[in-house]
Amino acid sequence: MSPTARHGTIYSRALLPVLAAILLPAVGFAAQEEAPFIPEAAKEGVAEGNAAFLKKDYAGARKAFEKVLGLMPESLVALVNLGLVEFYSGHPDRAEELLKRAVAVRLENPAAWLTLGMIYMDAEKFDEALAALSQAMVQDPRNARIRNFLGVVIGRKGWLDGAQSELRRAVELDPGYAEADYSLAVFYLEEKQPAMELARGHYYRSVELGAEKDAAIEKVLNSGTGTR
Repeated sequence: MSPTARHGTIYSRALLPVLAAILLPAVGFAAQEEAPFIPEAAKEGVAEGNAAFLKKDYAGARKAFEKVLGLMPESLVALVNLGLVEFYSGHPDRAEELLKRAVAVRLENPAAWLTLGMIYMDAEKFDEALAALSQAMVQDPRNARIRNFLGVVIGRKGWLDGAQSELRRAVELDPGYAEADYSLAVFYLEEKQPAMELARGHYYRSVELGAEKDAAIEKVLNSGTGTR
């Protein structure tokens, strides 16, 4: 299978670190919640849940975030982070329910919209993913990860110019974000006349930034064009 047919690789391999980066922290908790009083136990529960999630202890993370929700049923932090836990525990429907609750509490919630979009991407529900990621982008237009995944979804729907535009914007916003360069390389290879030099530059830039090498892409880049 050629790399230009392997769109799923663009987000599936990056899903865990990107979603882990979405975790809302205990620090700045009051600003996230906009509540008059945040119980100390709730702050501790968020910190405990985040630590467990990053260790892939999803049962422990679930217990901690459910405790927070018991104290604050409309806690945006707990709803979004518990949604992540449920997704990684193999319960996407439950994750979707929690994230929809979060955006019902506050529509201006880019972390929830981004996470919803990525969950829909994983399920190949590209129309729903596009809608969710568009909401996230409007609310946080300078977020390179949102731009990256929005570009991927647009590309999955066959709109290459739009995909490349979003991905170039992601690279501009965060020159150190390897996955944006990787995604852009893939979509340059999608053109009827592949933009080999542009693809080569962005692919090897992504590797320099820490992305894993992709043997299939390297085979295409080096086929008949010499080697790097």
